[in-house]
Amino acid sequence: MSLIPFDTGPGGVFRYCPKCAAAAMRFIGTKLLRCEACGFELYMNPAAAVGGVIVDPRGRMVVLVRGKEPGKGLWDLPGGFVDPGETAEEALAREIREEVGLEVAAMRYLGSWPNVYHYGGIAYRTLDFGFACEATGVEKARPMDGEAERVLLLEPAEIDLARFAFGSVGRIVEAYLQG
Repeated sequence: MSLIPFDTGPGGVFRYCPKCAAAAMRFIGTKLLRCEACGFELYMNPAAAVGGVIVDPRGRMVVLVRGKEPGKGLWDLPGGFVDPGETAEEALAREIREEVGLEVAAMRYLGSWPNVYHYGGIAYRTLDFGFACEATGVEKARPMDGEAERVLLLEPAEIDLARFAFGSVGRIVEAYLQG
């Protein structure tokens, strides 16, 4: 799969201009699409996403087993895309509530990592923000919205970074374990 986010060639995903409908969209550099007919420009900047490390009082980490592609059957953290108008913190609290039924009491920023999210034949560029989160009742975390097929509570020694569906999520976990 190509790392170019959208194919603009014949039959490509982003071939037609959203302003004038001409089949004239071309990449200028790595992130700018320009219509050769009307000059419309569309920047392909990364989408913001969040992931949260949650541990129970015994130090076990909440790890999801993905129930959907991309990465079905691989590990993930609770999280997802930031909606328009949300902060990263608001998005993460919402995603944790929707995915595992927990309410976040506090969170601490760990860092950000670039990622490529392959979905529907398109390679989306994302910037994934990682947080360490505190929540009560972590032992009661359960799959809520179909994104995860299972919730695991893993000891730090059981964490295998290679099992995470996305490299950026593995790096969030690694930063937490090192910090």
